[in-house]
Amino acid sequence: MMMQGNVALFGQTVPVTVILTVLGLLVGIGLVVSFALTMGLSSYLAFVADRREGVRSDIQSELLNRAFGEDPDWGDWVDGLSDRERHVATELLGEYLRELDGSEAEPLRDLGTVLGLPKQAQRDLERGHMYERLQALTWLIRLKQPEPYFAASYEPSTPAEQAAVARLLYETDALASPAEGLEILLAEASQEFSVFGQDTLFRLASEAPDEMFALAIERYQTWSPALLAQVLLVCGQLGTSIRAGDIAWVTASLDHDDEGVRAAAARALGSFGWKPQLRDSMFLARSTADPSSRVRGAIYEMLGEWGDEEALTVLLYALVSEDDPRALVRGTNALVRRRDRIDTGAPAILGPAWAWSSEQASYDTVARGRTGTMEG
Repeated sequence: MMMQGNVALFGQTVPVTVILTVLGLLVGIGLVVSFALTMGLSSYLAFVADRREGVRSDIQSELLNRAFGEDPDWGDWVDGLSDRERHVATELLGEYLRELDGSEAEPLRDLGTVLGLPKQAQRDLERGHMYERLQALTWLIRLKQPEPYFAASYEPSTPAEQAAVARLLYETDALASPAEGLEILLAEASQEFSVFGQDTLFRLASEAPDEMFALAIERYQTWSPALLAQVLLVCGQLGTSIRAGDIAWVTASLDHDDEGVRAAAARALGSFGWKPQLRDSMFLARSTADPSSRVRGAIYEMLGEWGDEEALTVLLYALVSEDDPRALVRGTNALVRRRDRIDTGAPAILGPAWAWSSEQASYDTVARGRTGTMEG
């Protein structure tokens, strides 16, 4: 039904149909203009991408020829590049430095210097926002040049920046000791690290395990659950390299409110079965009674890692009353790996779970044997 009536507009009486017609016309014009702008922008971006791809191919060819030639002579080449070409050369340099190292990367690092990347990194450290600062540190790591960091009036203010600074100084042998790197990494840390940060923590801790433990004892209660779990994971990899470290903070983490921390503590303790204080029967009974099936599964794997008669006996008795299927399988998997050390009655006691774990272990053994044969 056609809408009837008039509307007073700017002192004039205008029919509603006229207003609707004008609005429809304006909407139509807007859609046409929007479509035209979208198509124009798409065409422009496609044109730019095509030109850039052509530039990239030429720059890539010349860069590689010079990098693996006798004399790269980067200075004359870079001086002749346009801004677009310099940008493409910088992108390619970043890609190659992620893949190459050692003598192959050295000529490329020289290119980074000629492109002015260390100076730009120093400026970004002093005046850039967080993303720019992280990019600057990343470039300095790739170029193995800590000098711009030392020259800049800059202090890392986030866990990501602390990890990048620690990695830069570690990679360039600019640390007085690995313990200094741990201090940089964990000095003000409270939140979890990225994978890059955790890898840096592992590298430093591997070279200074006792110092890592000393820091953890002092500060573990101030860390977030996620960060504490990461540190526990790293410390579990240190194992018998810990000579004098007190593991009381690790066992205390088994009482943490966060189940992720408790599970991480159990995994870490799997490497410390040689410590006599872990053999306390009350400690083992409390651990296997954790309300979280995730934590109990980690405890079962810890006992399997220890692998001695007492630990395997505790594990077997705990599995008899385990009612969570996933935790039960994790426990039987750990037990099957030690089947040469346990009572032959275990299969009958554990039933289907033991059969499943045994079958998986047998399949794994066959698969590994085939892989070894093929590789050989």
